[in-house]
Amino acid sequence: MLLPKFEHLCPASIEEAAQLLGRHGDNAHLAAGGTDLFPRMKQGLTRPEVVISLKGLNTEPPRISHKGDLHINALLPLADIARSPEVLEKAPLLTEAITSVASNQIRHMGTLGGNICLENRCTYYNQSHSFQFVESCFKRGGDRCYLLPKGKKCLAVFTADTVPALICLDARVEIVSAEGSRQLPVEKLYTGDALQPLFLSQDEIIREVIITNKEAVWGSAFTKFSIRGGVEFAGLTVAVYLETADSASICATARITVGAVASGPVRAIKAEEAMAGQKLSDELFRKIAEMVAAEIRPVMHHGYSAAYLRECLKVQTCRTLVETAKRTEQYRES
Repeated sequence: MLLPKFEHLCPASIEEAAQLLGRHGDNAHLAAGGTDLFPRMKQGLTRPEVVISLKGLNTEPPRISHKGDLHINALLPLADIARSPEVLEKAPLLTEAITSVASNQIRHMGTLGGNICLENRCTYYNQSHSFQFVESCFKRGGDRCYLLPKGKKCLAVFTADTVPALICLDARVEIVSAEGSRQLPVEKLYTGDALQPLFLSQDEIIREVIITNKEAVWGSAFTKFSIRGGVEFAGLTVAVYLETADSASICATARITVGAVASGPVRAIKAEEAMAGQKLSDELFRKIAEMVAAEIRPVMHHGYSAAYLRECLKVQTCRTLVETAKRTEQYRES
């Protein structure tokens, strides 16, 4: 498959890129690593007249501010972030999530900002429609979902691996536009609508990810379930962040975020609230895993049935909670 013709622009700054986006409107797309955009262009799923390159605009490595907050340049390749000692120190959960993304080659091309803005996927939509599967679904301007018979809306799933980890870390993003800049929690970035997944305007670009310094005793873990170990979009992902009270065995607060089961990342709010103040134990983890599987209703995708994913979610959540508790204890002892 060949790329369609397009005009390639190389602005000198992110601010200039935002101005170009505003000028060209819907005819323009951004390309940082291009690992998502270019395959979609080859499949004919998008045909921008203008591609605006962000490559090389900002190569500043991750840094820790005087307040202890972690600042990560969103244009850095994922592989560079995974190797950063600052990220490993302040946000090992993000490091763990990044190493599960695709393959080593893709991690050297794809950027953190690109993964955050990853387009939703489904088995019907994400392929060439030139000679088969030619009927238009919701995402192609049609009036039905071919993944789920009689579907009333688009059910394409959001599969970015880094986002559940960033939400558990209560990260926020700095967004640049022609009008200036603003900050937004990563959790508030997603609409839950597969046709318009992000709360971003046409001329807005994610420049930086900020993770606030954590003072408490904490632990975290990330699990990705897929049929193959690499070069695979997730069947589901589970990220857990846990803080303990004065007693290492008492949960002070927890954040549990699940990815690749809906049109956006989903937090298990009820399960999180049920953990607060509870003594950590295998029995509690099994109970919380049951609650997460009941609270979050996965949609079928990429060959996984909804029933299978619900059971898988229960198992993976329990495993992730157990691992998080172990790491919390290790953090206290270190």
